[in-house]
Amino acid sequence: MAQGLHGQQTLLNGARMSEKRIGVVFPGQGSQYVGMGKDLYQNYGIVVEIFNTGSKICGFDIAQMCFEGSIEKLTKTEVCQVCVFAICYAAWKVFQQEFPVIPLFAAGHSLGEYNAFTAAGAFSPEDAFNLVSMRARFMKDATVQNPGGMIAVLGKTLTEIESIVNLLKDVYISNINAPGQIVLGGTKQGIEALSKWCDENHVKYVALNVSGAFHTPLMEPAAQLLGKEIDNMKISECKFPVYANVNGEPVIEPDKIRDALKKQIVSSVQWVKTIESVKDSVDCIVELGPKRVLSGLIKKIVPDMMVMNIEDMSSLKKTIEILKL
Repeated sequence: MAQGLHGQQTLLNGARMSEKRIGVVFPGQGSQYVGMGKDLYQNYGIVVEIFNTGSKICGFDIAQMCFEGSIEKLTKTEVCQVCVFAICYAAWKVFQQEFPVIPLFAAGHSLGEYNAFTAAGAFSPEDAFNLVSMRARFMKDATVQNPGGMIAVLGKTLTEIESIVNLLKDVYISNINAPGQIVLGGTKQGIEALSKWCDENHVKYVALNVSGAFHTPLMEPAAQLLGKEIDNMKISECKFPVYANVNGEPVIEPDKIRDALKKQIVSSVQWVKTIESVKDSVDCIVELGPKRVLSGLIKKIVPDMMVMNIEDMSSLKKTIEILKL
């Protein structure tokens, strides 16, 4: 097993620490692809350890599912959330090994918020894997109890979206991702009505390939079950602020962490508010995890923000080199 970019030496040996103010973000479900994380897995023992830990807790081989599984299997909620969490946490640990800097903040989109809190030391990795696994199962069951769907509406302001929602029944704002990109969720009947309204009013939209209406009141059955698990979980104070999905504000204390996570599953993801809140406090943001979904959203919100990502050896090397400048 290779040990990183320079054998057992980290990139910091003999190098000057970056003077850049750094924040980190973690993507959520929807960023998965077959083969994600394989490059890091083959080069870092810590990644193998993380995958093995998660596999024991969650009951399936994470490495096999990420590297060899079909995209259909990998996209199943109960599998996808665990695998994406594992990749993102692995990317964080590799980043810390090669460039051990304390970020000024962390944030995550939906599932990614669990990575942010784990990186900040609020959860142990073992507890986080267990909680993510339960979250996925509870959400899957909630989609059976309350069937629904999601649509990304394009080119409309939040005020315009709110007006559309007020016209329709059983439709809710799920994700405020970026200017002109807002996701709505609702019952099947609500989504059908929304699609029809968009067609009739020449509004662009994309139907999302998801199993339910996440981050809406339709997830209440999952919220009730997950809330009980969160109440019984050991949570520590964060080592650095985590900006919560539910309001885009910093969270550090255990009680506020519990409250944020309980509300998150049935509330809109306030991604625009989150990035607007942190944009003046950092010089660059590093996305840790598969694809560059959040990088694209951040550039739409704050076009002049320096944004980098780490998902494989190539992006790791590039990001470290830039941060050292």
